[in-house]
Amino acid sequence: MAANGAVPVAPEVNGARLIGRRLWAKLPGLSRRPLFLPMSPPRPVLLLMSLSAALGAAGPAPAQLAPGSIEAAHKYSAARGGIGFIVKERGEVHFERYAKGHGADKPIHIYSGTKSFFGALAVIAESEGLLSLDERVAETLPEWRGDPRKSRITIRELLDFTSGLETGFEEIYGRSTADKLTLSVGLGTKRDRGEAFIYGPSHLQVFCEVLRRKLKKKGLTYTGYLDRKIVKPLDIRIANWRSDDHGNPIPSAGMWMTGRDWLKFGEMVCHGGSYGGRQVASSACLGKCFAPTRINPAFGLCFWVNSYRDQPDAREIDVEEYLDRTPLPEDWSRACLSKRAPSDLICSLGSNFQRLYVVPSMDLVVVHQGKKGARGFRDAEFLPILFEKAQIPEPQQQPVTQRKVKPILPKMFGGLRKKSE
Repeated sequence: MAANGAVPVAPEVNGARLIGRRLWAKLPGLSRRPLFLPMSPPRPVLLLMSLSAALGAAGPAPAQLAPGSIEAAHKYSAARGGIGFIVKERGEVHFERYAKGHGADKPIHIYSGTKSFFGALAVIAESEGLLSLDERVAETLPEWRGDPRKSRITIRELLDFTSGLETGFEEIYGRSTADKLTLSVGLGTKRDRGEAFIYGPSHLQVFCEVLRRKLKKKGLTYTGYLDRKIVKPLDIRIANWRSDDHGNPIPSAGMWMTGRDWLKFGEMVCHGGSYGGRQVASSACLGKCFAPTRINPAFGLCFWVNSYRDQPDAREIDVEEYLDRTPLPEDWSRACLSKRAPSDLICSLGSNFQRLYVVPSMDLVVVHQGKKGARGFRDAEFLPILFEKAQIPEPQQQPVTQRKVKPILPKMFGGLRKKSE
């Protein structure tokens, strides 16, 4: 490691990069609901572990990002409150640098980056028969059976935020002493299921109440199940949990961990559920997390995706900036994270510019950490800098089947309130 704390970046060399992407079309797991036909199959996944194995015998992995671009991206970040930046390509850490007062061993609140852990946990739970993504939540929550809207909501719709539930920002993130899992079950709906993308903590609170009831017979809590299935297999240390007064961790924004630990989760995603020679989740089930809905083509099951960027009508949306608007927007049509980043980019995203970027076709994982109160960082500015001069596989065009959904009208926006995460 250099004296300035950075890990030198290896020179760029052309390499085989397309195997994982070409295999994606054969992977099952895309959403097939009649309301939401996914965009072109997201290229994130997930047989890159096959690619990694194929390349493993060829010797050290070459870099695909340009060293100058990594430095420029770090400079952009540091000028806007960035305090940590890690780049790992093809199994090698090519860059790692921290601001003064921060460091590799210092945990940080990843806020909504926590959500993606529960998206991954949900598909693992389905693969084990604990639940079905398309089962109605009311099968587990009898309180919902008499409600004409809530009785029809599925677990999948909780995880892709199209359930129609109220956001729950004030109730979940406020100072109430209530059991916030139980409280979330009593929240009302703003829309019919499948009508709008409504971002907020309510969905995952209800999902974890479903998990809590399903796991009770097994003597497990939902965080105990998370530890068993993801945290311990990845050798991650969760330094702290934001919890309610009853000791229930907040699944939408509760985790503190180091950048290196968050990187491990990204490597598992990048390699099709594989980490350290162990299959934590199958490629097929994990791939379900990256299939977006027509209502929001930039969001799957608790992960942000960039697959719509190939479409001619794509529009860049800065998620953190968009979510800071009042009223909270519901129109996410044609959304992508960056037109100049790879289309198989996956992102786990938290407030104060906490980011986990994963690009399976490049075997690339990037962690970005920001300090509390940071201003000015935008994904659509940062990502083009990072990927400038990069060896990015050309996107393979896929037909997009148009499917009508109810239009999102401005008059629908009333009544939603955004609270800081």
